Amino acid sequence: MGSAPMVKATVAPCKRRRVWGASAAALVIAAGVTTLPAAPAQADNTITAADQPYFAYYHLDQARAKGYTGKGVTIAIVDGEADASVPELNGVDIHNKSTCEVTSSASSKTHGTAVASILVSSVYGVAPESSLLTYQIPATSRGDSASPACAGAQNGLSKVSIPWVLNQAMNDGAQIVNFSASSSLQGDELKWTVARAMTKGVIITASAGNEATDENATSLSQWSGVVGVTAIGIDGNRQDYSSWGQGVSTTAVGGPVKMHDFATNQIVESSGTSFSSPIVAGVLALARQKWPSATSNQLLQLLVKTGLNPDHTWNQYTGYGGIDPGAILNTDPTTLPDVNPLADKGNGSSPTPDEVQQYADGVVSPLQIVNDNSYAYRGFDESLITDPLVTVPTHLGTSPRYHAK
Repeated sequence: MGSAPMVKATVAPCKRRRVWGASAAALVIAAGVTTLPAAPAQADNTITAADQPYFAYYHLDQARAKGYTGKGVTIAIVDGEADASVPELNGVDIHNKSTCEVTSSASSKTHGTAVASILVSSVYGVAPESSLLTYQIPATSRGDSASPACAGAQNGLSKVSIPWVLNQAMNDGAQIVNFSASSSLQGDELKWTVARAMTKGVIITASAGNEATDENATSLSQWSGVVGVTAIGIDGNRQDYSSWGQGVSTTAVGGPVKMHDFATNQIVESSGTSFSSPIVAGVLALARQKWPSATSNQLLQLLVKTGLNPDHTWNQYTGYGGIDPGAILNTDPTTLPDVNPLADKGNGSSPTPDEVQQYADGVVSPLQIVNDNSYAYRGFDESLITDPLVTVPTHLGTSPRYHAK
């Protein structure tokens, strides 16, 4: 695979939005969904845990009572702007770490704020004491824009391209990264970014899409090691809007979720895999807190082992089944194999185990690496020493593969 041109990420549209109070029809039509009958106006502009069905479904009150809050874990989201001024994000540990200036539309801000709130809201977040790093990407279909300073970073990729932003999240210390968006971006830069995550034990969760079709080709979950997430309802059944594909790993409640609509200043209701994915990221943060000695591979083994599909079998609609926070927090993963169970998703998923090892051994050409502060080239290509396009350290001939016994 060669270098790919920049492809803007598209924030996945949410489904089944319902409006409380004034109409948000323009936002609904833009998202391509049908407006449901209006409900009575909400008395104030706050959202409670009782308003979010997933909170009771996953017994998150019990998790909090036992001290499982994600404390000490750093999560990143790559999304629209997360507006920390909403009441539910008051006092949380949230930091905008965007790679350059991005202006989010009201629609993208609504989406980004909802995803952030599902993760760390002090009121109804899955992992409320996690530290959250936010990275804005522009959804041009929604009217977002990026400043000129974002363009032309390296290899034709911008500072808001997916490889650049995912690597920045890892540079900044993210242990879990949630990506509730879609993109058809391919290329070596993204492959080696995912290989870095697998090598360094950073878990990436990604929504599968909301078009009721196989969207593997436009979901980050197509890549090896990435946790692809579809949507179920609080009845446990797969939702008819939820897309699927070879990269699906698990499923979680996709709604209904209440959130702030910044176009109308009302509270609206919506569903989508965009909300399933941060639930999974949040549960993994709880597991990271509960089992600090476990490797990321063992946590993924735990995710697979405790999935609610019968006999823990896999299918393209729900992966290994619904995520089970109770089982995850009560099953010691340190006895499980330290092997990534998502390293080979079949059908030639990439990066392959051999490619991940190439990255780990430092023999990948640094010309295919973007914004990675952990990589050093250790191969034998002497021409790279003087190449002005090389931005990583070079230590010729020092790769472990050359010195293995």
